[in-house]
Amino acid sequence: MPNTDVGIPYFPLQTSLDEKFELLEAEFGVQGFAVVIKLYQRIYSRGYYCDWTPEVELLFARACGLGCCPVSEIIKCATRRGIFDADLLDKYNVLTSKGIQMRYFEAVRRRKTVEAVSEYLLLPHNLLPPNVSISSLNVNISGVNVDRKQQR
Repeated sequence: MPNTDVGIPYFPLQTSLDEKFELLEAEFGVQGFAVVIKLYQRIYSRGYYCDWTPEVELLFARACGLGCCPVSEIIKCATRRGIFDADLLDKYNVLTSKGIQMRYFEAVRRRKTVEAVSEYLLLPHNLLPPNVSISSLNVNISGVNVDRKQQR
């Protein structure tokens, strides 16, 4: 469920899109374009990224009225074309991009504080507004196994 405290209610869409979108649309028609825009809606309603697991993909495909195969192929194409970041998708199962992050952090510039996950950031920290609080995914993980007794 979207969190309005984190997400943004609208996002800018340029009237003239770049070659990445033209190629996506050439390959999948307006259906490819629509899926990416629906993903942008999902991402921005939650912040600057969204989790992308097989379960999320299945529910998203159902909500779009498509099967998983077309959505999966569109995501692969969009990632290959640089619309989404391939490294973050592979490593953390999240959809985002530098462009998404630039637009999001500009939109939330005037908020009191904005939380960000260090591992998901594609922008250099000096380009982030001063209200961004950066945390790490492993902030609560200790290297010590507290439940194991040492052998004597």
